Amino acid sequence: MILSVLRGAELCIYCQEAMTEVCVMRRLGIYATFLFFLAITDVKLSALLFQQGVSWQLSRVNPSDDNFRQMAISEEELGRLTVVRRYSGMPFGELLAILRSDASKSAGALGDRPAQDYVKWKNLMLCYNRTGYERLSGLYGAIWDDVKCFPVMADGVVYENSWMFERNYGGKRGHEGTDLMPPENLRGHYPVVSMTDGVVEQVGWLPLGGYRIGIRSPSGGYFYYAHLDSYSRTFWVGETISAGTILGRMGDSGYGPEGTRGKFDVHLHLGIYIRTEDTRELSVNPYWVLRYVQSV
Repeated sequence: MILSVLRGAELCIYCQEAMTEVCVMRRLGIYATFLFFLAITDVKLSALLFQQGVSWQLSRVNPSDDNFRQMAISEEELGRLTVVRRYSGMPFGELLAILRSDASKSAGALGDRPAQDYVKWKNLMLCYNRTGYERLSGLYGAIWDDVKCFPVMADGVVYENSWMFERNYGGKRGHEGTDLMPPENLRGHYPVVSMTDGVVEQVGWLPLGGYRIGIRSPSGGYFYYAHLDSYSRTFWVGETISAGTILGRMGDSGYGPEGTRGKFDVHLHLGIYIRTEDTRELSVNPYWVLRYVQSV
């Protein structure tokens, strides 16, 4: 039927002779070649747009945004990522950089996929935007990668996701941390330990935090332990310590000049801070980090 239709033309536009079966096949071949190159172009254009999308998503993350600072992650996601980390060997920071990429989400529920899919996505991101991927995984890594220990050596410790709950001492403000409450309101009883290896950066009294100690972990996170009743020993700025080192005992110090106690119940205030391009000390929500380290 195609031949009969094409033969209805008086002359072949290519050879200017009466239409023949050879001319018809030649024309069909040209059409097929055109469609082939059109398909190839479409595939290459789609791939280019995808690459640009991945690159843009990795570069646009702003750690100062509330979404990043909240570190929101569901219990289900946390469980899956813990398994994937075990089988892939990838640091938690890299897994979160991949999972939080909108480009990877567009390929489906990556969290439901096997560990090798995360490795594949890592390689794609390194190919399309190495700088953006390393930046984002570094931000997450500073928060997650060095954590080894739960910070209180006691059963029955409770805490809630109190990120940005209202606080009033020193002026109205949002709560930049997580408060861990002991089973009994006993100061000087429950040991507080370092969650990470690291270097002591700050130690001593703060009017807001009482007796506190701040430790910089190897990946760059700053872990802040406040309201201690006492220190386990003398710590020096610049001293290297290991995860699990007893820092002191849980207390109720702070909210006044040095030695002030009893303004609130005994608890540990845990803060986690990171450095970014724009700020030296940016607080992030420790709640899900605590949930993670408590589950492993």
